[in-house]
Amino acid sequence: MKKERGLKRVYRFLGSGFSNILYKISKKINPNVITLCGFFIFSLSWFLYLLVYLFGEICLIHNILLIVGFNIALIIDYLDGEYARKANKCSKVGHHLDSILDIIKILTTYLLIYFTTTVPFEKLLIFTSSIIFTFFTWTKYSISRENLMSKVSKEGKFLSLSLLFSFSYAHQYLYFSIYLLFGIWQILILHMALGIAFTFKNLVKLLKTAKIIDRSE
Repeated sequence: MKKERGLKRVYRFLGSGFSNILYKISKKINPNVITLCGFFIFSLSWFLYLLVYLFGEICLIHNILLIVGFNIALIIDYLDGEYARKANKCSKVGHHLDSILDIIKILTTYLLIYFTTTVPFEKLLIFTSSIIFTFFTWTKYSISRENLMSKVSKEGKFLSLSLLFSFSYAHQYLYFSIYLLFGIWQILILHMALGIAFTFKNLVKLLKTAKIIDRSE
């Protein structure tokens, strides 16, 4: 497995640690059940937040509960894969289920933060940020395969279609956590700056890869 870097490494470390504990408790759990539990926690967090938003007044404690909820869900997202490998229960169904739910969670986070934000400038930043990181994810995905000439998989087609709905990397939840906790719009600008930088880097790699393939022909 490729070594994780940055925030993903932290979440991977936490997920691996909890998977060891879970594996010692029981080796008969279906990893897909763990995946669905993480999605349930994520959905419940947003559901409770929206109830307060629609029928009450949002305060700091509600933002904290939301942050805790979807970060727990993110740790579980790493936990299920680690547990599946330890218990030798990896499957194509689990892989695709995990990918689909990830996209739904990230898309939901972008959309709901966008619609629950009242400041027009912040709405613009969130929307622009989602577009930038969509391209970042797409370019990174494009160069992560063996080559550009291989047949596009079903997962690849699904990810390409989701480009239209502006999804981002799961570990970007940290940026949303900081934003929800402190309301600092500058973090969104940093989010965008990093997205532009890494997208440019990935595009350069992608173009170099395409050039190498053209020469081989």
